[in-house]
Amino acid sequence: MNRIVTVMAFALLFVCAAGLNAQGLGKNYKKQNGSYKKANDKAQKAGQAQAKKAQKNAEQEEKKQEREDAKAEREGGDDDDGGIGIVGGEKADEVAEPGSTISRAIKDETLEKIMDELKLEDKAKRASFKSNVRGAWEDSEKEDKRYASIYKRYEDNDDKLAAEKKVHEDKLKKIWDDSDEKLTKDEVLDEAQLAAWKKTSADLREKTATDRYYEAKKKAAAGDDDEPKKEKKEEDDK
Repeated sequence: MNRIVTVMAFALLFVCAAGLNAQGLGKNYKKQNGSYKKANDKAQKAGQAQAKKAQKNAEQEEKKQEREDAKAEREGGDDDDGGIGIVGGEKADEVAEPGSTISRAIKDETLEKIMDELKLEDKAKRASFKSNVRGAWEDSEKEDKRYASIYKRYEDNDDKLAAEKKVHEDKLKKIWDDSDEKLTKDEVLDEAQLAAWKKTSADLREKTATDRYYEAKKKAAAGDDDEPKKEKKEEDDK
């Protein structure tokens, strides 16, 4: 009987010890799991912060590249007669497509140079000039989008195309006349500066991407037509 009691006592003691040990392990697991969760949350926050920083750096690099590209376009794209630099050359594969637009970065870089040439030094006037002219420039691009689809529709109808070209030219004239009127009314430019600005921006005022594209296309076609005549003349001269 005493043996049985002793065995039962040992068994009960073992069960209690196992229970206490299990409780201790449970507490340690919870503690370790909590520490892991905190570490994981901290790592996630650090990763998110690094991602945001990388994105910000990438955006800054992109803007910097835009400014550098704009500067290169501005410095390399001026016309010989002092006209405003337009992106693209004179060949059909170099000019912008009908309805295309120029980035704001390039517009702003170009206008900064124009204001320097006009000796427009007052900061408030420079801001007004840039806002005004950029707006007119963008309005002319919107008009070009409209005209691009019209031109494509009536490309083979000379009479209709001529009438639409007149409408296009009138719309451009109104855009720039309104711009000039506001520049004068707000006393942004004096008479000499306004005259110089009109001369500098003549090509921008009178032509859009669609005009330049199809002019270059016709010029290229005319060159192709003249090539056989040129070759024949060279043969005859031999």
